[in-house]
Amino acid sequence: MIVERLLQRRLVILSGKGGVGKSTVGAALALIAAEQGRRTLLLEVDAPLEAARYLEAPPSGPEPVEVRPNLFTANLDPRGVMDEYVRHAVRIELLARRILESPIYDRFFSSAPGLKELMLLGKVMILEEEASGFARRPRWDLIVLDAPATGHGLSFLRVPLVASQAIPVGPVGTNARRILKLLRNPKKTALVLVAIPEEMAVVEARFFHTLAVDELGLDCAGVVLNAAYERRFSDAEEAQVLRLTRDGASGRLARDVELDSALLAARRHIRRRKLSRFYEGRLRRGLKEPLVTLPFLYAERFGLAEIRTLAERLAAA
Repeated sequence: MIVERLLQRRLVILSGKGGVGKSTVGAALALIAAEQGRRTLLLEVDAPLEAARYLEAPPSGPEPVEVRPNLFTANLDPRGVMDEYVRHAVRIELLARRILESPIYDRFFSSAPGLKELMLLGKVMILEEEASGFARRPRWDLIVLDAPATGHGLSFLRVPLVASQAIPVGPVGTNARRILKLLRNPKKTALVLVAIPEEMAVVEARFFHTLAVDELGLDCAGVVLNAAYERRFSDAEEAQVLRLTRDGASGRLARDVELDSALLAARRHIRRRKLSRFYEGRLRRGLKEPLVTLPFLYAERFGLAEIRTLAERLAAA
């Protein structure tokens, strides 16, 4: 089972095209882990709309906040992470404040290529290594990282490789190599690709898989096809819908339901169900990893009930 494989890791990275529902899949996975007694951190990167809302919790900041038993959320701000690093490195608050208020520092942070990504991944590494108590037990049993969408996500994960090759000595190069070692450790880290049954989402998932696995050396533990339309009609019922449409049938199904409107909705669902099956087949043929299909949920707004539905399907896959 894919969830069992993921829960054996300490860091699960979710990536996919923007709008595919990485946050909902991440929230579902984090909920499963937390309800199994694992101390879980759902970590986002500069997210304008936080996954905490799906768990019916208030927005979270850079510090982990417990939103449900064993389940914490945090939203990392790149500038805040960089400022924290400066304070840690300088240690003298007055001097650190002068650096942080300097316009040179502001321009450096804004323009230095790859700096934000490296700082953010460095923070993830620190959280993964964080321990507490006399026994130095890891603070987090599982970190679920909702990474940036694939366009930015690939450069986000590629930065440690580039930095480790470009900077052979010094703290930056050393930390880049430590981060890369964590990302490439299959006993600790797993990548999960998320897509929806649409052309660009599937194409990007396959492209990202090739580069992440072959170039970066990450372990892809599975693929999630989210928001897939499932069968609601039998073959005979689908044939009848098409026949009634072809014959121009009219009338009412109920007082406020016109037959032609119902047939239009049914045809749309049949078309989307077939597209979901088509793209599922493309992912299965193109990728060797286990694939989980999660249903499209007919809900005006997502909340804990919908996340729990996805969690149940994910756990049963």
